[in-house]
Amino acid sequence: MKKRFSHISPIVVAVGIGAGVSAGILFTLSRQGTAPAMTLAYLSPLPIMIAMLGFGPFAGVASAIIASLTVGALVIPQNLHAWTWGLDTAALTGLIFAMSLGLPALGLGFLAALSRPKGSSSWSITTTVGRSFSRDYAPVERILATAVAICSAITVAVTIYFSVQHGGPRAAFADAVAKVTPLIESVAGADLPAGLKLEDVAQLIVRAAAPLAAASSVLMLVLNLYLAGRAVEVSGRLPRPWPDIPRELGLPRSFAAAFVIAVAVCFIGGFTAYIAAIVAAALAMGFALQGLAVMHFLSRGAKYRTPMLAAIYIGVFYLMRYGFPILLFVLIGLVDAAFALRERKVKSALSASEIKSKDHV
Repeated sequence: MKKRFSHISPIVVAVGIGAGVSAGILFTLSRQGTAPAMTLAYLSPLPIMIAMLGFGPFAGVASAIIASLTVGALVIPQNLHAWTWGLDTAALTGLIFAMSLGLPALGLGFLAALSRPKGSSSWSITTTVGRSFSRDYAPVERILATAVAICSAITVAVTIYFSVQHGGPRAAFADAVAKVTPLIESVAGADLPAGLKLEDVAQLIVRAAAPLAAASSVLMLVLNLYLAGRAVEVSGRLPRPWPDIPRELGLPRSFAAAFVIAVAVCFIGGFTAYIAAIVAAALAMGFALQGLAVMHFLSRGAKYRTPMLAAIYIGVFYLMRYGFPILLFVLIGLVDAAFALRERKVKSALSASEIKSKDHV
């Protein structure tokens, strides 16, 4: 056992501890409920991913464990009047963080660091020394597919758990609506449009909560992994060449079929339809990211590429509340999954270059 950990440097240990504490603090900021606090909480997986990508599995695992303990420890002081209950709450909160963010962040970072010699079937964690184009690295497509699968599974599991805890989906839904209604009333009050009841708004929010959570989780994990990769790359510790994201980011074609099936099941109604909506939302976010990557790739070489992309991002930001940009990118992503738009452009470019070379000869 001593030999196993003897090669671990104090820097790796310090990074694991520091990243874990940072992630735990960022996560607990969400309790404040303010916009800046929620934005920082959105970055809570980032330190874990940086530790995993830049300093290896020990730092990554240590940061995930320390982060979960930190989250639990920061909950205890708020419950000193009921010490036993406070410990239970702290343990549950730490476990929730570990299962919903800690392990997914660790898993995606681990996957991004995997590589193997070309022609080999044995995958291993790449070191900075091992960065080479003579190695195969985990495809970006697999990383995005894993993120979608993880977020779908976690959200579905949590939804089923709450349903069972309340004695069934109907009871769980009614209880959630009863808890959300006073919150909406305190925020909106009498400012609701005419003909719109408070309970109707509460029901809409509760119905949309789990699918939105699944979709936003996909975006959160992918965005944090991108930021972690960039941060580690700047430090010179990224254990793989930087991928061509506009060309490689996407989901397998089978996921497009799964999305169509999930959307179809949504029209059946009942609890099964709600579970299908969660899966469809996570897949939709994955395909929206693919659609955005397609726009970046297909616009390469265009004269007004930068202003066009800037206009797209500004439009997404301002029209996000209507959902239109997301649906457009989902459609582009699905078309790319079905017809390989990016590969068609690559092949046409190669054909054009071959024709030019023949003309010169």
